Amino acid sequence: MNQPAEDSAQKKVLVVDDAEAIRRLVCSTLAQFGFACVEAADGVEALEVIDRLRLDLDLVLTDLVMPRMDGKELAGRLSALQPDLRVMFMSGFSDDPPIYGRESLFIAKPFTTNILVDKVRQVLDEPWHGLPRGGATLDWR
Repeated sequence: MNQPAEDSAQKKVLVVDDAEAIRRLVCSTLAQFGFACVEAADGVEALEVIDRLRLDLDLVLTDLVMPRMDGKELAGRLSALQPDLRVMFMSGFSDDPPIYGRESLFIAKPFTTNILVDKVRQVLDEPWHGLPRGGATLDWR
């Protein structure tokens, strides 16, 4: 099983999902591996949390399907505001990963602890080239 990485404690992750149980489970799991987590129920709340807390985030892990503002629109807005902020997507409704087939940015629900932690570390460790241009109109396959 995965072990907490020494540098995980320095990594801050915003978990965005309208399902409270999923948000809490993801944050609890990541916290066990040394990540600091903050939660938001949708894209609107995520932007409010980022603005209010002035967080220096390393990653936003967002669900794709949410009320008020979905993960796609959130990613577009974040990309425009903070192009260096890494964004990773999760969904239980999509078989095709978003972002032009960049599977490393997508995790399908349900997922195991190992898959979640490995994907988060992968996205944080890979060179970040930002999301594709297009803001809120990203091409989702």
